Amino acid sequence: MFSKIQYEATGQCLLKIFPKKPKSSKEQHYDRRFFFNELDHVNSLRNRLAHHEPICFTHNNDEMDLSYAKSEYERIIKLFTWMGIDPKSLFANTDKVQIIFSKMEQ
Repeated sequence: MFSKIQYEATGQCLLKIFPKKPKSSKEQHYDRRFFFNELDHVNSLRNRLAHHEPICFTHNNDEMDLSYAKSEYERIIKLFTWMGIDPKSLFANTDKVQIIFSKMEQ
């Protein structure tokens, strides 16, 4: 919905779903393109998970590396927060990601 054609077809009102987003500055614009890219990252993660591709290893798959998984998790939490949704309440008793990260790092 944040691609240019679809965004324009919706009357350019979709940014209203992020009422708690930061204000744009000269350095960073929180516009349609920014959210398209953020959501594209989330979609890429979704695709990797759906195709059972590794998300916790280096590109050559011989070393554990949680940086990608952690950054995508933080991105999702950030987007929910900018939507005005409290992630802790939303995922209460179901979010085990941090626990799994901790176990993997041991």
